[in-house]
Amino acid sequence: MEHKKIGAGVILIDKQSGDILLGRRSFESPSPNSYSIFGGTFELIKDSSPEQTAKREVEEESGINSEEYQMSSDPFFVQNTPKLKFYNYIGVSDGKFPVTIDKEHLSYGWYPLTHLPSNLHPGFQELINKKGGILKKIIEKLKNKPDDEKPN
Repeated sequence: MEHKKIGAGVILIDKQSGDILLGRRSFESPSPNSYSIFGGTFELIKDSSPEQTAKREVEEESGINSEEYQMSSDPFFVQNTPKLKFYNYIGVSDGKFPVTIDKEHLSYGWYPLTHLPSNLHPGFQELINKKGGILKKIIEKLKNKPDDEKPN
């Protein structure tokens, strides 16, 4: 019997523009040429929690260290499929920064929620379909907070 995998990733939001960081997956990756948040699967040797998986995967795939953003302590959305349970956390950065993509990606970009690429990864598309309205409100709150009220 195959065990269900655990995965995690970060919906990284620039609090100044409200844009979301997405990577375009390589042709060797599952769901090739689709756009998604940076994330991956739990590794027993490296991870003790889905939160740690999310931080590690973001750094491995994008070169972004978790000290460059604030991440929610609880997942924003958990997807549960027969083969995978995927934890989606929200990360907030103070501005956009360059990304160093790994071999699992072809490119990256910062996108407004209202103008996401049409070829989204099926899991990220599900998140947008189910939680897009709440995500929009979170982004609006982040953009409208005075700087002294935004998370450090």
